Amino acid sequence: MHSSLIFSLSMAALVAVSISRPTATEDRIRIMARTTISRIKKIKDEHFQMSPEIDFGPDIDTPIDGLTSIFVHLSYLQLRLRVPPAQHLQQVQVDLETLLSTLEGLATSQGCPLPNPETPVHKEEAAFPVTSNYLYLLELQRYLEKLCLNMDKLKWCKDTDMAETFPF
Repeated sequence: MHSSLIFSLSMAALVAVSISRPTATEDRIRIMARTTISRIKKIKDEHFQMSPEIDFGPDIDTPIDGLTSIFVHLSYLQLRLRVPPAQHLQQVQVDLETLLSTLEGLATSQGCPLPNPETPVHKEEAAFPVTSNYLYLLELQRYLEKLCLNMDKLKWCKDTDMAETFPF
């Protein structure tokens, strides 16, 4: 009786520790996100001299609801940062591609639904390329910072219809 109680308590402790400990994939995702955030900050300093007096409107607060919503929103930002092409954004685009690939693998392994790839944005949709690139970089930076604080959301899929989740 005594040994079975000790075994049960040991198993409960092991489960509690394993649930709260980040996985290697989560650690990799966090490192990729932080690396991309650092690159974005450097790019903003070197390539965007925006006046502090410019008001770009309220911050976009896209929720992090689960693996599917994370993948969808980062895919959306990836498409927006490709048009028009900008040399100084290439490394961020590569970083984002790698992060999306890792998230896709994690989502697939957990059985999360993922959307079909969207068509690229057309050049006429980006009337102010410098400003739009800056705003999408800023949004990406904030979203990745929020992702680093909400790594627990990687453990489940969003439980809603994908059409509602997809921002396109």
